[in-house]
Amino acid sequence: MNFWKYCGLSWLILNAQNVFAECNVQLKSTFDSSKIVMENNGTIVDLTTGLMWQRCALGYEWKNNTCTQQGVLPVVFTWEQALTQAAQSKTFAGFNDWRLPNKNELGSLVDYACFQPALDIKYFPETRSIGYWTNTPNSFTELRAWAVNFTYGDHMSSSRTDLLGARLVRELPR
Repeated sequence: MNFWKYCGLSWLILNAQNVFAECNVQLKSTFDSSKIVMENNGTIVDLTTGLMWQRCALGYEWKNNTCTQQGVLPVVFTWEQALTQAAQSKTFAGFNDWRLPNKNELGSLVDYACFQPALDIKYFPETRSIGYWTNTPNSFTELRAWAVNFTYGDHMSSSRTDLLGARLVRELPR
């Protein structure tokens, strides 16, 4: 008997860069993909939250239906750099109001049935199993800000000088 099948685990492999998501098929997914609309422009729309997400993290571009690293551009940032990069991301998919998400918005992407990364890589390819910045400062200390660790999906308070990933979001008009 296959060990992974016996344990109720399945491996999803995507792309040549070997991004894996290990998901326990015996657990109910916590990410409701039935409320997701994939657009052809490198975005997805979450009908539950009313948010549009860039499928690729900062430092990557949407090309040939996947995320590819943009040359030598960084893919990890300090908190200040992530905020600056988000503000400088003028236009993507015809919209110019992209920003870093708050900690609850970014946390809405987590699928606790999966880890490394703890999200559905069908919608967010090439997501590294690292922390991703939010725009939420830690109110207890000005030296830290909130992030979501996509290794296991937990929120984490990180030093603002830590090097983490970043993914942009925008609100849909209501």
